[in-house]
Amino acid sequence: MKVSKYIVLALAMSILSLSLQAQNEKESPLGFGLQLKSMHLWRGLQVASEATAAVDVHISDKKNMFTAGIWGGAGFSGKFKEFDYYASFQHKGLQIALWDIYNFSEGASYNNTQVFNYNARETGHFVDLSVGYTFQGSFPLTVSWATVIFGRDRTIALNGDASLANQRNRYSTYVSLSYPVLKDKFIDLELGIAGAFALDPQKGTSANFYADNAGIVNVNFVVSKKLELGKYTLPVSVMGMWNPEGNNANIQIALDVLKF
Repeated sequence: MKVSKYIVLALAMSILSLSLQAQNEKESPLGFGLQLKSMHLWRGLQVASEATAAVDVHISDKKNMFTAGIWGGAGFSGKFKEFDYYASFQHKGLQIALWDIYNFSEGASYNNTQVFNYNARETGHFVDLSVGYTFQGSFPLTVSWATVIFGRDRTIALNGDASLANQRNRYSTYVSLSYPVLKDKFIDLELGIAGAFALDPQKGTSANFYADNAGIVNVNFVVSKKLELGKYTLPVSVMGMWNPEGNNANIQIALDVLKF
């Protein structure tokens, strides 16, 4: 059995175990969220340049330590489309998450038409494993490490030699720091910085999933506010993002329209 099949099986078992445990709970373990965004930014990348709707459906245990779910996003024009599976664990300051990400947007340079294809050389999926920790107390710094452990993160054609492409995984890694400068004030403000590199770089290049070279790929701020509209609360956030390695910048506005 291939590694990818183990990953899918683990996600399925997580969802099943949480469902069985939830049968004896009074409160519903199911959760749902709908977010509207001016564009979709992720880890220093502009994944979608168009207005986007994102839906999250998940199931959690009573203490909200274990969560498994599905995340999907679609651009208003239909060009951006993404469908992901995930499972996560969090306790106090520790966060661990496993995501199976499948972006099947129009014009992709990889396989975007076979959602069940997990062949390492052919799949359009990539699987990301992340571990993070938020320090408790008066200095709530969050440190996170994420590595693409499977999928479309492979060696590339170099110096005109196409035979070098798709030979092996690069295990691209994204390391980030974030800190809430303001919290529970009139507005919340968080600052962040992140770098990216390949754990198994291809000879002759430091290219990775996030950039053509290893380096700083994300410097950002997030300003957020909960707007009170009568009995309705609307969380709003604005993220400004600079990517020094990619030599670009973007700003994203997000509205958490529904969450329960």
